Amino acid sequence: MNHFKNDSTASRRQFLAAMGLGGFFYTARGAFAQQLLTATPAQTLGPYYPDVMPLDQDNDLLVINDATTPAIGEISWISGRILDRRGDPVRGALVEIWQADNNGAYIHTRSPIANRDRAFQGYGKFITGSTGQYLFRTVKPGLYPGRTRHVHVQVTAPGGVKLVTQLYVTGDARNAADGVLRGLTAAQQAMVVVPWSGVEGSRIGELLANFDVVLGYTPVENAPTARPTMVSMVHAATLHPGGAAAGLVTIAGTGLEGAAIEINNQPAQVVSSTATEVTVRAPETAGRVEVKATGASGDSTVLTGDLQALMPGLFLLDNQNVNAVRADGSIAAPDGTVKDAATVPARSGEILTLTGTGFGPAAQDSTALLNPVRIQIDTVAAEVIAAELAEPGLARFTVKVPDLADGDHSVTVQAAGVRAAKIGKLRIQNG
Repeated sequence: MNHFKNDSTASRRQFLAAMGLGGFFYTARGAFAQQLLTATPAQTLGPYYPDVMPLDQDNDLLVINDATTPAIGEISWISGRILDRRGDPVRGALVEIWQADNNGAYIHTRSPIANRDRAFQGYGKFITGSTGQYLFRTVKPGLYPGRTRHVHVQVTAPGGVKLVTQLYVTGDARNAADGVLRGLTAAQQAMVVVPWSGVEGSRIGELLANFDVVLGYTPVENAPTARPTMVSMVHAATLHPGGAAAGLVTIAGTGLEGAAIEINNQPAQVVSSTATEVTVRAPETAGRVEVKATGASGDSTVLTGDLQALMPGLFLLDNQNVNAVRADGSIAAPDGTVKDAATVPARSGEILTLTGTGFGPAAQDSTALLNPVRIQIDTVAAEVIAAELAEPGLARFTVKVPDLADGDHSVTVQAAGVRAAKIGKLRIQNG
């Protein structure tokens, strides 16, 4: 069940405004609120879901951990939204993809092709935010005997509703003879066969595939409860379960607006709240914690979660593009990324400010972060001019954009060697 549709959007706006991050998150309610959407067709899981998971499972399949050698193939971005049948975005959905590399090999012990590209991650996952959007950077899948090009996609919504499907490439010569694809009706094929178009301005021929997934269920709104309830605690930037000690975490539930939050019996400072979502600063405690909300009508039941000593992550504008701000307050992102705000892509050599949470404390009597931070744009380390705590829980980084070609580039971050679980992207346009 998805109980966090509309208020989560307002919460994100309030949160970003409260933290002074520049830009904001937004969600458009489904255009088909009165007419149910057709569900994305289910397809076989296939025999090559990883039998041994890679150590790196983030949404950048092109680079493993902080390797400097990327995978071989046509660099491709797969993006879209996870929707319910009313067209509303599904927050907190786990999106997994796995696919053949450029050679046609899977990361599976029984892969039909043995010549695997060891630089290719092969599997990745992403948890959606309030917009329902997801993002992966990968390569255009290779071919192996008996199948056309395809990417396996599995979506698990909050509450366990699950869909397994596959994504195909418009115009691929093998589509007409693919037995799995031909098992769908023409209308269903139109939903899963999408164009892989060139990224505007990219000098290296990147591709973009937009693939919205409609889950075959219609959420039912629960009646408001007398007492606050909590169902999850996630990292405020990456939305991955848990969070970091002394970092910002977001708690989802009902009846949370105005509620006081305690973590391990310690008051947690509220940064923003709505009825269904509250963002707080976690205490400086790592390990298993108990969370309690107290509202006007009483206390919630206890929610348990985990806080890591470090869990770095950057804030994104739309769950895809990093929230990169220039000194004049303008946002470095593709045109149209932020509703009702001018956005202009970044340029090589520009100085930008990024924000995040989960990077640990500042040095004593200083705002400078105690833990060393590495920010990488594609495989190039960006010069970090300053890394500091803008205020408790909120890290701010002043970085210089490396000299890179036009196009969308992945942005990854580490603190003391701990890598963030999610990448974002930065559009560079030097022309």
